Amino acid sequence: MRFALDGKMSAYVDEYTIDKMGMSSLVLMERAALSVAGKVAEVAMNFSHDVNIAVVCGCGNNGADGIAVARILGWQGLKVDIIVVGDRTKATKEFVYQEDIAHKSGLSFGNINELSEYSIIVDGIFGVGLSRDVEGDYAQIIETINKCTSYIISIDIPSGICAKTGAVKNVAVKANSTITFGYHKIGMLLYPGKEYSGEVTVADIGFNPQAISDINPVMYFIPSDLRYIPKRLEYSNKGTYLRTVVIAGSEDMSGAAFLSAKAAYRCGVGLVEIVSHYKNTDILKKLLPEAIVTGYSEETANSIVEEKILKADIVILGPGLSTGETAEKIVNKVLENVKVPIIIDADALNIISKDTSVLKSCESTVIITPHIGEMVRLTGYDKEDILKDIVDVSKSFAKDHGVICVLKDSATVVADPFGGAYINTSGCAAMSKAGCGDVLTGVIAAMISLKLKPFFAACMGVYVHGIAGERAVEGRSEHSLLASDIIDYLLD
Repeated sequence: MRFALDGKMSAYVDEYTIDKMGMSSLVLMERAALSVAGKVAEVAMNFSHDVNIAVVCGCGNNGADGIAVARILGWQGLKVDIIVVGDRTKATKEFVYQEDIAHKSGLSFGNINELSEYSIIVDGIFGVGLSRDVEGDYAQIIETINKCTSYIISIDIPSGICAKTGAVKNVAVKANSTITFGYHKIGMLLYPGKEYSGEVTVADIGFNPQAISDINPVMYFIPSDLRYIPKRLEYSNKGTYLRTVVIAGSEDMSGAAFLSAKAAYRCGVGLVEIVSHYKNTDILKKLLPEAIVTGYSEETANSIVEEKILKADIVILGPGLSTGETAEKIVNKVLENVKVPIIIDADALNIISKDTSVLKSCESTVIITPHIGEMVRLTGYDKEDILKDIVDVSKSFAKDHGVICVLKDSATVVADPFGGAYINTSGCAAMSKAGCGDVLTGVIAAMISLKLKPFFAACMGVYVHGIAGERAVEGRSEHSLLASDIIDYLLD
């Protein structure tokens, strides 16, 4: 697993390495500059003609990094100009130091008005500490950069992107590539910051890893982290991998129950039982003969549900359940009686949104999987307010209600009640289809059945689900993907 930081966290890691470890800030800056210069040189080799490079530098430490990049490239024989923007009277000591070396080296200083003439533009205007909106001359400069046809490389983060939320601070550089230092930045894992960052490279510049033990970074996975999914035991049986009870589907609505149940089986659950309206039982038995299928009527719903959850090791509640009177009774009955991990989705969340205090009184581990619309109903917040800081909203809800919150979006966020958070990096646009969330509930249940801790299981479930979506869409139009297609690629 890897970690991502916001601006304050990044500053702490920087200060820890310099002040507590005694590492020189200039050594860190030189290593950072070398990593960016290496990327610039790599890009330059792909041009069929001689390239000219502009490094646009603010007067802070991000700009100082930029001047160091220009010096390294210039000393390597590449044609590079330094373009300084901003108020030199407010320059940091590192900027002054690097600019002095640049002048002594005879490096060329260019004019912002000639920016369109450069093959490559390196963006070193603002770093991860930006908190205000970009306005005035800075805004015009960034807009000029974005209008250029040049290849754009940002230093640490695209100027104008909030390192905490991914928001565009009025205007931001649209980079082809970003070289970020030490750790990924939270704002570049979230939209719109992710779109503005282009291809991201995390460069090790020498930060002491002990520093992150004092903060609460966000977690994300990379493909090698799939190794954390346990292998199946040679000496095992269906009971080893637990019994998942899927309480889903309303009258004549069987699809969601099927998708959740099949996904759970496909990812490793030992036994799946579907509890649904009796009118769905025949079709569910045909669609998934491996599952036990139990039907209920309006009169028998409560007694059957109570009986089934007593035998369950994991419960999925809500996909396709409807929000009618019977469904409401089922949800209340389950939450009153369940003692095992429960994953709550879809219609069950809409029912709970009338009184979210029921989550606090639930005696089991609760995982909720709302999309943004469902989160609006659960919190009472506007959609825009949730999207402004999706990580903090998820963490706050998780803490206040004692649940694990899987807030589904283009970059899904998972938060636990203790302040932990994960941002998902897998998946694709093709997965914005009905039924994909139903598949996800089954995957998360399966990760729990494989003995992963619930928070880690939720994170890994989201990651596995996204990878399966990516694989399922290969060789076909992204418009054509069905939720059921994803199931065939789970853990494949």
